[in-house]
Amino acid sequence: MNGIVALLAAGACAALGMAAARRLAMRERALNAWEGALMRMEGAVSHSGDGLRDVLKKGAGEDNAVLRQLIDRMEAAPAAPPEALIRELNWESVLSDAEKETLAACLLSLFSPSLAQQAQAIAYAREQWAVFRLKGREARERDGKLYISLGWLAGAAVFILLC
Repeated sequence: MNGIVALLAAGACAALGMAAARRLAMRERALNAWEGALMRMEGAVSHSGDGLRDVLKKGAGEDNAVLRQLIDRMEAAPAAPPEALIRELNWESVLSDAEKETLAACLLSLFSPSLAQQAQAIAYAREQWAVFRLKGREARERDGKLYISLGWLAGAAVFILLC
């Protein structure tokens, strides 16, 4: 009986380590997806001078739920102030507060009538995003393996203690 409990506890520790590593991988995917969205929005503003909805639609592509959410809220409440629309967005839980603030500032700047200001805001966000993405990749590479190893080691230690 103790062997089964020990095995279950060891498996739980290993699963926790793998879950932490998976969260880092999800974070890196979210950072990459947002980088793509920023690139598409930058192209829409810089090259074609599209309107706000078109810029957001191009940025959203097929996989950005936050930008689609903003588009929907703009259509539902066209007179709402941009700050309120952006404040109500449901961001991905894997993004840090600094990343959310950078995106919110960028999106708020897109409401400006000046194409130059919109382009400048997106360019600044992309520069910031390159740093965020690099840190996210480094964290996944460094900490992902560590979390998995610690999970297995903790599981082995629990197994040994309980047997």
